[in-house]
Amino acid sequence: MIGQFTLKHNILSKKAEELNINNFPGVDEQKDSCLSFDYIFNNLNLLHKNCITPLMQAFGGHIAITSAYRCIDLNRALNGNSNSQHIRGQAVDIVSLKYPSHLIWNWCFQNLPTFNQLIWEYPERGDYTSSGIDFSWVHISWISNNNPRTTSLSTTREDVHEMYKAEKTTRIGNYTHRIAFADQNLF
Repeated sequence: MIGQFTLKHNILSKKAEELNINNFPGVDEQKDSCLSFDYIFNNLNLLHKNCITPLMQAFGGHIAITSAYRCIDLNRALNGNSNSQHIRGQAVDIVSLKYPSHLIWNWCFQNLPTFNQLIWEYPERGDYTSSGIDFSWVHISWISNNNPRTTSLSTTREDVHEMYKAEKTTRIGNYTHRIAFADQNLF
């Protein structure tokens, strides 16, 4: 168990199954000796202890993991950043069937004392449903001795990036950094 989730919850990937990719922690250890099972498992435990378990308690367990650990090949197949925190088991993407993504993001920002990154991802897609269509999610990461509480919004909506400029944010591509509130009214 990792927090209230099993290891399977943290490594399960439809894309990995579809492409026959082994997404078990430690599979990349020959490519990078740091990526051992123990290292990744420890990172996942710390992430859950510091972020996901408090979130689960606050939302009555109505939280699901859409992506946590990703081996290098899976991360590449998903067009993830080559330095993705998911590769080291330091990040998780979460959704809720009961609560909108902006509520989850705002709760994390207001209540978690430490996190590395908190990203409100593509809210223009709408909230998660079981139909499997594109949806919004929250990315949260936690790294030992490196938790500056970086907040971001990822969106393709230019008008929303413009609205957040008033908060003295910084923009890089589809990301606006240093947001202080996930404002669903902009969508």
